[in-house]
Amino acid sequence: MSMLKIVVPVDGSEPANRALDQALNVAEGKKDAEVTLLYVSPSPVYFPYYSMVGPSLNEDAKEVEEREGNQMLDDLVAKRSAKTNVKFVKRHLYGIVAQQICDYANDTKTDLIVMGNRGMGAFGQMMLGSVSNKVLHLANCPVLIVK
Repeated sequence: MSMLKIVVPVDGSEPANRALDQALNVAEGKKDAEVTLLYVSPSPVYFPYYSMVGPSLNEDAKEVEEREGNQMLDDLVAKRSAKTNVKFVKRHLYGIVAQQICDYANDTKTDLIVMGNRGMGAFGQMMLGSVSNKVLHLANCPVLIVK
């Protein structure tokens, strides 16, 4: 039997933390499991304000985002790895969040995506759609949404 690969998109929110706990519950009973913590930063190109004020702010914003995103990933692994024998992988990507999650899952032949459901409210979901809803419809593997 091959390794069980689970991707957990994280953003520091409580729903994402609950999703990570659930992913670890699924992985814990498996002999060979890997949980990838995936943090996706929206590319600066998606922030019109950054492009209006110039590339130096883009670089500064990207450096801050890179540092903070990597620190969050490191903290999550440090907090959870002592309590489990599951192998962790950390990835920090840039781009359209739902698309990056699905592309990564497809590229790595992920078995399961476990993610939190963020309650945006009916109007926000109707106008914007939630990341979890987009992933649910775009992913080529099973998606577990944790409330």
